[in-house]
Amino acid sequence: MSAIHEHKLQNGMTILCWHQPHLHGMEMGLYLKGGPLYETEETQGICHLLEHLCFRGLGGLSHDMIQRTLNRYGTELDGMTCAEAIVFRLTALPRYFDGILELFTCFFSDIPWTAEQIDKEKQVVLRQIEQADEDFDDAVDRAWRETPGGVYPRMGTAESILALDEFTIRNWQRLIFQPQNACLVITGNFSDGMERTAVETFADLDNYTDEPPFEQSIPMGFCMRDAESDLVQDEEGGQACVHIAFDIDEENVFPLAAQVLDAITAGNCDSLLFQALREEEALVAEIESFIQETGAFHRLVIRYDVRQEYLAESLRKVFMYLHRLTMYIRPVRLDQVRALFAANNTLITDSVSELNELAGWAWVAGDVSRADLDAQMQTFSDLTAEELLDAAQTVFRPENLCISIQRDPAVIPGDLSGLLAELRAML
Repeated sequence: MSAIHEHKLQNGMTILCWHQPHLHGMEMGLYLKGGPLYETEETQGICHLLEHLCFRGLGGLSHDMIQRTLNRYGTELDGMTCAEAIVFRLTALPRYFDGILELFTCFFSDIPWTAEQIDKEKQVVLRQIEQADEDFDDAVDRAWRETPGGVYPRMGTAESILALDEFTIRNWQRLIFQPQNACLVITGNFSDGMERTAVETFADLDNYTDEPPFEQSIPMGFCMRDAESDLVQDEEGGQACVHIAFDIDEENVFPLAAQVLDAITAGNCDSLLFQALREEEALVAEIESFIQETGAFHRLVIRYDVRQEYLAESLRKVFMYLHRLTMYIRPVRLDQVRALFAANNTLITDSVSELNELAGWAWVAGDVSRADLDAQMQTFSDLTAEELLDAAQTVFRPENLCISIQRDPAVIPGDLSGLLAELRAML
């Protein structure tokens, strides 16, 4: 790729450098495979706990020492645990490059956390679990990413956190924080010399194991969905929630075609469903679609809330329009989306954070070429309405479909299986 310099080090670590010399700042992002996707019933929540512990102490640095370092550079370190990765990111001025690089090497320091640090951070996580309230979208997301190994909440449970011992935490620390399990992404304004320094610095790090520790499993039922995949959840009061998702088999549908379908369906205010259900029918206040990614697996999601009494009518209209997309896509619609993507791809280069996320999550998905904006634009230019129609016919199929609904049984009583079967039959 012309824009991104990819370095595959001998120890298995990947370093991605994306120069944007017109920007004032730079960002470092460390992406590590981990999260509930790779946990077990006994270890659920351990990756989130490890993320927290990095702020308690890191490579021999205490919390106060870390904070003083960040204050000196005028920045903050952000961390998050997702289903398939743990991510740490920091934005700063280029003149602090050497100090920030040294801080990031501390993630790989083989220094265990003390029993006191672990106990204190467990209490913090337990308070978070007490305050957490899983909503409908969380339940749908967990159902989709279930594998034969199970599916677990990001923070685990109070019981699982309390049961984690120092040996298990230490073992997972070594599994996650090792070079072959990591990708360092540097975006923004930095020099070629800084890039070489980063490569030389991390090339000297050793792994804890001989083989990569984590391998992603296929979500259960991926691209083999049926009525058993659908979910109906009862909730008193409020509006009904609708979550329609189509698995994307990238052997048959290349990613950019799926992104175009997303934009056409409900990805913006000019989209088909937004115009129909909001502007013409006034059934919903908002409707959105997006591509949801978990590692190497993706799905197109259509999401909206609707008054309980309009639930069935709105669903029938959505599926009617989706069926229409499998019959004909206007070339002018494709041209409109091309213009939208051209503008977005130009503007994204003005943000070190968006560039960092784009490159980092492409690595997590196992395909760094996803972040090649030049190649994307060429693909957009070459994409025809006929090819997009083929993609729509491949994506919008019952065997890719999960329908999830949250309804008030007092307003919408009874079994919804008949309605869901009717919707599936429309595709």
